[in-house]
Amino acid sequence: MKIFKFLVVSVLMVLAYACSKPMLLDPAETERGIFVTYDPVSRNISSEDIEGTPVSGTFDAPANNVASHDVYVKRIYDQGASETDYVFLTTITEFPYEFEVDGYELADLFGVTVEETFANFYNFNCEATGSEGQVATFDNLEGELIGSSDQLQGLRFQAAVVCPSDPDVIVGTYTAVTNSTFPDFEDPLVGLEKTITITAAEDEGFYTISDFTFGTYDHFYAAVGWCPYGDWTGTIQDVCGNFFLVNTFDFWGETGFGDFTFNGDGTITVVGGTLFGEEWTAVLTKQ
Repeated sequence: MKIFKFLVVSVLMVLAYACSKPMLLDPAETERGIFVTYDPVSRNISSEDIEGTPVSGTFDAPANNVASHDVYVKRIYDQGASETDYVFLTTITEFPYEFEVDGYELADLFGVTVEETFANFYNFNCEATGSEGQVATFDNLEGELIGSSDQLQGLRFQAAVVCPSDPDVIVGTYTAVTNSTFPDFEDPLVGLEKTITITAAEDEGFYTISDFTFGTYDHFYAAVGWCPYGDWTGTIQDVCGNFFLVNTFDFWGETGFGDFTFNGDGTITVVGGTLFGEEWTAVLTKQ
């Protein structure tokens, strides 16, 4: 239940405030987990500059206890309907490490032409081996490391080959009418109206939506005191005309998702929710 997560967050905040004295732990005696960070520079390869816009970033091992970091990648294509197996890409043994792979290298890795990779996604999956032989993967990470983008977890991330994005397609102010069901509430929500804005972000092909929950969190959770009132911003990415939420999290760190469909009458239908189980369908009409 979300109320349990709310209580946990509240208790931790109280404890953090109450502990005015330093903890009696010697960091040198504290066991450090195997963890690799990845600070991305670019997650997008431009279809107009395949070689000059590589996937890039910096891998690092904050605890200095990682012997090697294996990077694997798979290709997702046909608008997500098809995908390859994971293929080995490289092994990293020195940190920090400046990672870079361009579109030609990835196309060669999977035996396809560059043109076949337009609107493709690449999922990178990594395995870190500690100096004592311990192994860390995305599947055995703590939830806090997965749910917070500030942690820069370097065990799983995604990139895409994108086309030029036209902001006029999606930027604007909309009236959203939303139907929704939440797992902690018996009655569904029907016809909730809220004004939503979508603006262009700093990076080309990315957009910011003012409230990816379309007011449903205020209606359900804030109304009973489980979270604050207010908008929950989200990030939209355009991959060659396919618009969807990325790197978006709610009050509890749950991952938000949403797919945008452009209708013939000019409206936009968004089918989304979070991995906790909230679900909604919003119809956006430009004002």
